[in-house]
Amino acid sequence: MIKETLKVLFIDNCTLQEAADKLGVTQNDIRDRLIMLQHMGYVREICNNSSPKSSACCSCTAASSCSGNTGISSSKAYQLTEKGERICRN
Repeated sequence: MIKETLKVLFIDNCTLQEAADKLGVTQNDIRDRLIMLQHMGYVREICNNSSPKSSACCSCTAASSCSGNTGISSSKAYQLTEKGERICRN
């Protein structure tokens, strides 16, 4: 399950809905898997902003009202960690 989810999302570059369709699960299941993969160290959450004030801005609940905000939505985005890349290569 881990390898397949990582490959569909990060190698095939599928959207959450496309990944859910390919894996035969719901979009909520894919979101839950992403959270689990993050806790396991296979992916990390990154900012979806091009220039955040700091790394803390991604998780800050006040980011949308911050004076340094550029108005760009800071929705969650993920990237593979080195551990995630290794499992995808095998």
